[in-house]
Amino acid sequence: MRRNALCFSFLIILFTVRPVAAARLAIVIDDLGYQAMPVQLSALPSEISISILPDTPFDLATAHQAERENRDTLLHMPMQPQRLAPLELTTLTADMPREELQRTLRHALSRVPNAIAINNHMGSGLTQNTQAMDWVMTVLAEKGLSFLDSRTTTQTVAFERAQANGVPALRRHIFLDHFRTRQFIRQQLELALKRARKYGYVVAIGHPYPVTLEALQQWLPEVEKQQVKLVRLSELYPQI
Repeated sequence: MRRNALCFSFLIILFTVRPVAAARLAIVIDDLGYQAMPVQLSALPSEISISILPDTPFDLATAHQAERENRDTLLHMPMQPQRLAPLELTTLTADMPREELQRTLRHALSRVPNAIAINNHMGSGLTQNTQAMDWVMTVLAEKGLSFLDSRTTTQTVAFERAQANGVPALRRHIFLDHFRTRQFIRQQLELALKRARKYGYVVAIGHPYPVTLEALQQWLPEVEKQQVKLVRLSELYPQI
């Protein structure tokens, strides 16, 4: 009888214990659009996502190239920073009335027609503005798009306003290359792996600098050896 009970307990454990899911890493390369898609970026795995600035010389061409490469594409939407700085041609600002802000955003989305989401370019000022963020999220909700908070300020309310408006949202955890050295980028990539293993996933943002793309090309083959899986950004969004 005891042996039968032990066997039964073993079977319960066998069929209820599930394998632990691999930690996941999503990487987004920002600031595309001023030049054609870099050859080095096209050579990287299709799981690497890109984010395109609107009304730049190569915005539409880059969006079409990303579609051919089967990449997740985002609109890198310029937003007003906290301090005075040169602004992109198409930028959302705090002094815009609702109609103008939403019209500007819709126009920007037309320049990246295959976008699955937007993330903010700069925006340390505007992403603290609850009303402006609600206006942004209303457009995204209408279009069935998602949001990635680049977190250019710790005071951002963008992630919370996305959730409040029913927009699937993620946060950036790691910036890869605010210092453009191989050593720093490698350090940030290792930090991304560490966070992914601790919390289950991580979102990292980099830029199309040659040193960044070269570092990714050399480093990505090591990722799966570290029990971390490179995934599309879209795989991390919660279902709402």
